Amino acid sequence: MYDEIKDYLVFILKRNGFRVKKDFRCPEGWIDVAGFKRGFSVGIEIGNPENVTSKLMSCPFSLRIVICDDCDYRSDEIIVTDINGLCKALNIDCNPSFEEWLKQRQDDDYKFYRVVFEHLREKLSDDAVARRAIDAIIYLYMAEEVIEDYSGKVTEKIPFVRLYPTLVECGLAIRDTKDIFVPKTFMTSLTRDGFRVAKIAVREKLRKKRNEIEDIIDEIGRDVLFVITTGLAERKGLVLREMDVERFEISGESLDEIYYSILPIFANIDIDDILKMFYGKEFTPLTALCKVLSYTVFYHKARDLFERLFKISLASKVPVHDYYGEFFGYEYRASKEVAEFLSKSAYAKIDSEIPRKFYNILLLAFLKGTRTKDLEVALERRIVREKPGGLEIVDRERFKEFIKARMARIVAEAVESIFSSRASSR
Repeated sequence: MYDEIKDYLVFILKRNGFRVKKDFRCPEGWIDVAGFKRGFSVGIEIGNPENVTSKLMSCPFSLRIVICDDCDYRSDEIIVTDINGLCKALNIDCNPSFEEWLKQRQDDDYKFYRVVFEHLREKLSDDAVARRAIDAIIYLYMAEEVIEDYSGKVTEKIPFVRLYPTLVECGLAIRDTKDIFVPKTFMTSLTRDGFRVAKIAVREKLRKKRNEIEDIIDEIGRDVLFVITTGLAERKGLVLREMDVERFEISGESLDEIYYSILPIFANIDIDDILKMFYGKEFTPLTALCKVLSYTVFYHKARDLFERLFKISLASKVPVHDYYGEFFGYEYRASKEVAEFLSKSAYAKIDSEIPRKFYNILLLAFLKGTRTKDLEVALERRIVREKPGGLEIVDRERFKEFIKARMARIVAEAVESIFSSRASSR
């Protein structure tokens, strides 16, 4: 019923004069529905308030609402109600009611999806191959575009590649030679009709694979999942870039034991690789901390999550290449629909002071920020010095080691906070 409620929210807000954005991007993920009207804004999430409050609070909405049946949740920051209480909360006219609207609803996109599937089944003369063609559409939707390089450098690493010509013939995909300088090489991406099919296909896949996804979530851990979905959220979904990160086991539960367990990971990572993750990106203290956690302590958990989603066609494993088709490695991507589904099952309690401390050390790494204890220590040790208009590095190697050591310590504090919350909730 999630998709139906979401569509009804869009319908009823538009009917009441709101400018509506479905799947609204916010600093910590996506909001189901956002509405704007004459200087007033509302963010609406569907699900467990405990899991979505942080996302809602990351955007400066005038009003924040969570649609949840039978939820016993109290907050001064958000309104929790069922779908029938929405009108009172927003002081709007909800005519027709959700039940009446549901009886009259016609899902044109789903009908189109069924027509396309039947056409593929007839064209390919096989039900199983037609379903693989739908999976190929999902793959292209999440990958955005893939290279078809018939030299064999990259194409052999791309799933469904033999089905792409069929998708092009059916008007669901298109080929282009942009940005590629190798003969007989194409970039393949979805057309508007392809996108229309893909969105329904992802929705159907999430519905059919719900129990399997729940098992994956339980194995990954809902607190770790919160870190991954918060830290890896980008414009169109979740993205994890392939990196060489050492596997390790956290020995002990005390802060010092956690710190010395994860220190080797940071020792082997170039701080510049961490800083590149933030170039040209907007981030909050929480998203910055979660991103670094996802690429260090929880990297292999994140990779395992994507690999398992990839096996059920709910993530793409995309070859990364240069303009000449040279293969560099892989990048995992999952669409915002998948990200939203996962985030509604994810929750972690992290002491609010920890993301702030991490944010400060990150700003110091960029030679920005305010006067903090870390800056005072760096000045005292003559790692950096003040100059008119800012800071400059005195000793680059010592500066890198100082930043990595402080990041490792704060990350250890975050892990301890997550683990202690997990223990107390048992």
